Amino acid sequence: MPKTLGRTLWVFALLVIAVLSWQWLDDSGSASSSAEGTVSMARNETDYYLEDFHIVSVDNRQGQVYELRGKALSHYFKGGNSVVDQPLVRVYSEQQQHWQGSADSGEISPDFSTLSLSGNVDLYRDRDSNQAPIQLETESITINNTSQTMQSSATVLIKSENWSFRANRMQADINTGMLSFQTGVEADYAVQ
Repeated sequence: MPKTLGRTLWVFALLVIAVLSWQWLDDSGSASSSAEGTVSMARNETDYYLEDFHIVSVDNRQGQVYELRGKALSHYFKGGNSVVDQPLVRVYSEQQQHWQGSADSGEISPDFSTLSLSGNVDLYRDRDSNQAPIQLETESITINNTSQTMQSSATVLIKSENWSFRANRMQADINTGMLSFQTGVEADYAVQ
């Protein structure tokens, strides 16, 4: 009798192991199929991903430096940079006047000191006491938040009420509103 009891227990233990293994395999199979539509952070080397985000950068001396919104932000652990889909940006001067606009994509440096915009960059600055509103169009521009400058080595078109400039390179001082053009400058001015 003890021999039969030992065999029965042995068969029962094997059946329990088989059922648990089957259930474990079934659970792991359904988990992988439900994760098909999600972002694989390891494959893309990102450490976080945000949708419909809003960032405000503030400096103790100046106040707001810039605001950035976008459809999505992916932060890459390896390089420390962040890539932004469809960014909307507002960059403030020391007097809290601002440039605002959009682009197809953007990239934030690891230390948040620069924001590079690319693809259909369209920036606009409201009228201030000395200057009429300005619209800037280009394919790429880099905004340096430390030096409060914007620069582009792509062709830039800048338009105002009665003048326009086209140049191959441009630099702008965000605080003073001074624009510098370096090569291939074409200007149109309408006398009123």
